[in-house]
Amino acid sequence: MPETMISMKDVTIRFGSLTANDKVSLEVKEGEIMSLLGENGAGKSTLMKILYGLYTRESGEIVIDGNVMPKRYAPADAIKLGVSMVPQHFMLIDSFTVAENIVLGEEQQISHLMMSKEKACAKVDSLCEQFGIPLSPKQIVGELPMGTKQKVEILKALYRGTKVLILDEPTTVLTPQEVDELFVLLRSLQRKGITIIIITHKLNEVLDISDRVTVMRLGKNMEVLETSHTNAQELSRIMVGKEVSNVYVEQGEDEAKQQNAVFRLVNLHTKREGERCNLQGINLDLFPGKVVGVAGIDGNGQTDLVEVLTGTKALSKGEIRTGDQCILANTVEEMRTLGIGIIPEDRTQQGLVLDLTVRDNILLGYKSDTRFEKHGIINLQSANKYIGDLIQKYDIRPARGNAVCRFISGGNQQKVVLARELERTGLKAVVASQPVRGLDVGAIQFTHSTLLKLRSEGMAILLISSDLDEIKTMSDYIAIIRNGRIVAFKKASDFSKDEIGLYMGGAKSEEVTA
Repeated sequence: MPETMISMKDVTIRFGSLTANDKVSLEVKEGEIMSLLGENGAGKSTLMKILYGLYTRESGEIVIDGNVMPKRYAPADAIKLGVSMVPQHFMLIDSFTVAENIVLGEEQQISHLMMSKEKACAKVDSLCEQFGIPLSPKQIVGELPMGTKQKVEILKALYRGTKVLILDEPTTVLTPQEVDELFVLLRSLQRKGITIIIITHKLNEVLDISDRVTVMRLGKNMEVLETSHTNAQELSRIMVGKEVSNVYVEQGEDEAKQQNAVFRLVNLHTKREGERCNLQGINLDLFPGKVVGVAGIDGNGQTDLVEVLTGTKALSKGEIRTGDQCILANTVEEMRTLGIGIIPEDRTQQGLVLDLTVRDNILLGYKSDTRFEKHGIINLQSANKYIGDLIQKYDIRPARGNAVCRFISGGNQQKVVLARELERTGLKAVVASQPVRGLDVGAIQFTHSTLLKLRSEGMAILLISSDLDEIKTMSDYIAIIRNGRIVAFKKASDFSKDEIGLYMGGAKSEEVTA
């Protein structure tokens, strides 16, 4: 029977009045893959940061590979005992090569005097061969896709002789193909005896990759289950504390073509900037009461499409039509006046000012709204009542308008964005770009339900996602984008998941006008 590699008993830590971990216990056996499952804010990452030495627990016992850990220790102490952590946001230097990133801080393994780049490359080459990771040590990290960057982070851990590999939300920024590659690599590492802990809130990934799962909620242990003896429904109920139903579009008759489009995107082109893919003749119609899903591997023009519709990137050619208007100069003011609400793919960088409060973030862009403003002065009483109503409607927690957005969970940050963008007057269409990326199951259900409620009220919705399950279940129509062009368009029910993947990967091509 495998020995216990990690033992954490009754671990507690507080941040002010918040108890992030409340007498949490965790046992991980040598050579197993353990999933640590829970909603955003459940305390998963905090527990692993305590194990890794980034946070100091207030009470409780930690044993790593038979070594009883003192109350206060550093990541260097954990690394010496074979514990490594790959963060959600990679800690790599883009201008360095793969080899330079991997040996950084551990150059003495190669030479005590001056590091030889050739020796570093040879050592990394040997490591890649040993673990079956196809990487060139001389590649510049900044030129690599996200999935490959993650492999560099894993190689950094392997270079340091890791026995326990902790991965924090490892699939958040990966495409479906990269997720598959990651899971193949993790199973390979498991066969070599490495213990793996995955922090996640994605139920399908828990069931796909882990041997056991520890479920957390509100900073406490809920249950530990054998993955083979559970299912998604049971896990979601334990994680959220109630039954969670699936949300999906009910396919109806193909009446969209008989309706007038709310917006018509005609031959849209943008200028190429660096390595980023530009638009090269996008044609797409948005219809009232319909969701058009745009599927594609990240980096195929989706960012430019969203920026064109927000007005933050100018068109070099083409036009946007709505009613009897024809827009050639797509400024920010013009696009907002047209009634387009935007849910950006990165809520922290593009959707919120994190150091502002919930109230101030919701009021962004409302400076000319006569409900709150007169002669340039905000009526705080009416504004506060409006914010209070939205906090209740969107179930934003904590339920305080003065809560600073930096310190609320990702799901609640997304609710702030939804409240601001979807409650604007004169809204005609919503552009939702990766709207549930990084969210837990409860926040995903809330976001999807909110979008489908708008659909039922006649709103046109453009959903951009690299998650094929989300695209299939949420869309009336699917457009597939590759290299800045729409290469396929038809009813969602007419696409198989495999067919979508073939179009996305370029194995199938049929450029269309949607």
